Amino acid sequence: MNSNHVLIGNGRLPYEVLIQVFDYYLEHETALYPIETLLLVCKAWSEAASGRPSLWATYRIKVGDEMITKLWVHRLPLRLRRSDSHIPLYIDITSPPNNLPDDDSWFSSPIFTGAPITRDADYLHTLKLLEILAGKDGSLCSRWKSLRLLLASALQIEDGEEELIYPLTYPMPALQLLHLTLRCRYSGSVPLNKRRVLFPELPSLESITLATFHMENYPDMSHARRITFHRGYALEGGIPRRGLFNAPNVEILSIFHDGFGFNLPDVYPTLRKLILTGPNLGFGLETVSMPCLEELVVQYSKHMVLEEAANLQDIGRIHTIHLTAAPLIQLTHNRRSESRAIGALLGVCQDLRTLKADEYVLSLILKDWKHYLQPTSPLRVVLAKNSGEDREIDIGDVNPPLEWNRIVELANDS
Repeated sequence: MNSNHVLIGNGRLPYEVLIQVFDYYLEHETALYPIETLLLVCKAWSEAASGRPSLWATYRIKVGDEMITKLWVHRLPLRLRRSDSHIPLYIDITSPPNNLPDDDSWFSSPIFTGAPITRDADYLHTLKLLEILAGKDGSLCSRWKSLRLLLASALQIEDGEEELIYPLTYPMPALQLLHLTLRCRYSGSVPLNKRRVLFPELPSLESITLATFHMENYPDMSHARRITFHRGYALEGGIPRRGLFNAPNVEILSIFHDGFGFNLPDVYPTLRKLILTGPNLGFGLETVSMPCLEELVVQYSKHMVLEEAANLQDIGRIHTIHLTAAPLIQLTHNRRSESRAIGALLGVCQDLRTLKADEYVLSLILKDWKHYLQPTSPLRVVLAKNSGEDREIDIGDVNPPLEWNRIVELANDS
């Protein structure tokens, strides 16, 4: 648009305001009320929307209905033409939330058990849409900047069907964010020389989340700065293997561990923040060198996790520790054992400067804080709230705020 204002009825609307309306509509669009609706309001709106290429470069698609897929098959080529060739593409394809796998479903997944996999419409719909978004021979994959695939079902590729997953095998040089809930494998009938590597070249990748991931190989993570690994594995020689080897530049690593085998390298040279969740560790994390580690976050459901975290090779270097107890442990576990485990962890943190914890954990710590906390520098104690802003606590305050009183009450009740 050449003008700074758009004529609306008898008045003019600032173009900047109209763009905010467009962006809001894009954020909340649905399959039946897409941003194409903006083209129908009036000629001025149509011209303004058509003249904003970035408006047509974001795709939030919920698969699961054949009619919806047909709408997107028709819609995507038109949107791609309206977006300039240099505009980055943001792709988000998900199954309906109630169809996504729960935390434990991957154990019984056909991908894991080797059982036959039923051909699923969600996957076929998704692959059809990705084929359009990838362009001929992957020509559009160079524009992909963000890709989220959260799919409920599993897919098995048979011999002769390799082209189905070609969109995921092209280089994606501009991709910065990758989030996968994805379960896919080649059938044994597919020769090895016909199997392509998925997500092979991701030189711009900054953040990757593997939520539930069962694939032939891990994506290229050699450039990733932030990695979240929840549940899943990749096949190596047909054998399921869980691990994070090729990630030399990771700075923030989040791992959910459930007791199954997990493989890590000898050193993470740039890791600054480690986030651990799950019922236990027990996968050799204490053997990994993390010379730049500054912050540890632990959300635990068993106190043994705290004891294992205390054995981390570079735990003495950390400046900040954040402890959160899962709701169940607050009701069922032995507070005495838990308190000892917390003390063992804090006792090895020689350079601790900030301690952050939820109300329950903080109540255990402050019962005997002089025994636990012997920092060499001034220590910040922060109460992490579920809602509202976190509150810093002065452990020497003679007139403590209400939050402090509540903590003391909890401590006295334990």
